[in-house]
Amino acid sequence: MKSKTLKKDKVNIITLGCSKNMVDSEVLSGQLLANEIDVVHESAKKDHNIVIVNTCGFIDKAKEESINTILDQVELKRRGKLDKVIVTGCLSERYKNNLETEIPEVDAFYGTHDLKTV
Repeated sequence: MKSKTLKKDKVNIITLGCSKNMVDSEVLSGQLLANEIDVVHESAKKDHNIVIVNTCGFIDKAKEESINTILDQVELKRRGKLDKVIVTGCLSERYKNNLETEIPEVDAFYGTHDLKTV
């Protein structure tokens, strides 16, 4: 009988919005790497099992892009391509309660002030 091996988590960070989000994503990446979690950015490969969408919540077009990206990732999770979808950033900070209600498939929402605790 073949035994199942545990695959190590690998996180893909998708960064949307302003240059501050790029900095926040880099900080988050550093935190994950310090905890020995593999990280990629904007990877087109499908070799990750967790996605973090770092969102923008101020400009209407950016909000729309953020929501569409979240929905795309949730669909991948529904199809078994991802284990977790996590949302952070301005959109999550400003609209967390609405997002939790409207997109319950997301595993966690973190605002911009939560970054240090993630």
